[in-house]
Amino acid sequence: MTHNKKVIILEVPPAKKWSFFDFVYLSGGTPIKDWHDSLSEYGQEVVNGLLKTNHKTENPINWMGFRKYLKGEQKGIWELGFYAEHRQYRLLGVFSGEKRAVFLMGCYHKGGNYTPPDAMYTALKRKNLLAKGECTLHERPIKFDQ
Repeated sequence: MTHNKKVIILEVPPAKKWSFFDFVYLSGGTPIKDWHDSLSEYGQEVVNGLLKTNHKTENPINWMGFRKYLKGEQKGIWELGFYAEHRQYRLLGVFSGEKRAVFLMGCYHKGGNYTPPDAMYTALKRKNLLAKGECTLHERPIKFDQ
């Protein structure tokens, strides 16, 4: 069909991929980096694997590890879950801009309980600071050679 003079070949630009960011307090505190650094090497590799896969997945509902959107007061916050070190971990985040995901809180989850117990409140507080521009963001690096 490409030899037909009436065929128009369209160049389709590559789809934009997702970027992931850590919440950072204006004072310089890095709660997501600190939480991530507290994970074992294996746990850090699992997080990197999720991000490596999810950065190219168009719809976040189809992300590996995507759990759910929260309801009620926490509306707009979503959970990304993974299992490492015999524990269920959760990253709580929001979307901020085109194909930008911001991690607000890292925690454990077991039987409907979050550790730390104020994880939902903290995530909501950070979401509000983000909405007011009272924080900064640091792009989370993804290691593609793993």
